[in-house]
Amino acid sequence: MKKTLSLSALALSATLFSFSSFAKYIEYIPANGWSAEGKVTYKNGSTQFSKTHKSSTLRKITSKAHQIESYETQLRSQIRSEIQKQINGKASLKSYSFNVNGDLEIRLRGLSNGNIEARVGNISVASSAKIKKSWYASGRININSNKLYLTGTYNPITGKLNNLTANSNFKVNVDVDVDSALDWLIPGFNWLVTNKLEDKIESSVKSSIYSALNSRTNGYEDVLFGLDRYLPHGKYVYRGKDYAVELENAFKDLVSGESITVKAYTRSKSLRNNGSVNIGHVDINISNHLFLKVNDTITTRTRWEPECGDFGCTAEP
Repeated sequence: MKKTLSLSALALSATLFSFSSFAKYIEYIPANGWSAEGKVTYKNGSTQFSKTHKSSTLRKITSKAHQIESYETQLRSQIRSEIQKQINGKASLKSYSFNVNGDLEIRLRGLSNGNIEARVGNISVASSAKIKKSWYASGRININSNKLYLTGTYNPITGKLNNLTANSNFKVNVDVDVDSALDWLIPGFNWLVTNKLEDKIESSVKSSIYSALNSRTNGYEDVLFGLDRYLPHGKYVYRGKDYAVELENAFKDLVSGESITVKAYTRSKSLRNNGSVNIGHVDINISNHLFLKVNDTITTRTRWEPECGDFGCTAEP
C-alpha cells in the first residue's frame, strides 16, 4: 500500500527546508574581544632582536589609524558634494564611486641645520560619476590625481606638524564626457559644457583634497606624540636596553641623515555571515634598523542563528 504525506506534513517539510536555508552560524566579536599587539624589531649588523607584546593599551595607538582613515570618508563626501554643486540645475547625479589609493604615511628627516622635515601623504584619488539631464543629454565625469604630499616641519618638543604645503607638481585630472543630442542643433555645445565643467570641478576637487588632508594633522600628531604615553616600558628589553625608550628618543632627537617613516592604515577582515571589521595598523621604521609594528587583534566567537516560524525553529546541526 502506497503511503502519502498529508498536506500539513508537506507544509511542515517545506517550511523547515526554507528555514534551514536561512539559518546560519554568525561570527562576532564580544565586548572584550578587541586587543592589540606590538612587535619591536632591531637590526644592526650582527645584532638582531625581535619581541612581541600584547596589550589592550596598545589599541590607543591603533585607534589613531582609525581616526586618520576617516579622512577618506570626509573626502568622498566632499568630492561628491562638489560634483553635485557644479551640475546643479544642469543634470542629476545617477551614480558615484570614489577610491583613495595608497596608505597615508608620515616621513620625518633630520636636516643639517638641526630642523626636522616632515612629509605627509603618499596618496592619490580616483573617482567616477554618471550624470543625466534627460533623454537628450547624459555623461560621465572621471577624476584622478597623481601622488599628493604635504611638506613642512616637525617640532619634537610639541609633536606638532607646521607649515604644511602641497607638492608643486600635484595635479587633478578631470575628464567630462557629455553625449547630447543638442550638439546636432548647436555645434560645439558638448565641447562648451565639458570644458566649463572640467575647469570648475578641477579647482573645487583640489581644494577638497587639501582641506581633508590638512584636517587630519591632529591625527598624525597624536600618532607621533602618543608613543611615549602608550608604548609600554620594560616589555621590549634586550641586553639591558629598553627599545621602547629608544623609539621614543628617536622622535625627540632626530639627527641629520636619520629618518622616521610612520604608516597608519586599516585593513578589512571578514566575519562569517556578519560583514567585516577594520583592523588598525601603525608601522614605524627608524632609519631602517629599528621597527615597530602595532596592529589590532580580535578574538571571535560563533553563535547559531536559527530561523523560526509557525512550526518552530531550526535546530543547530
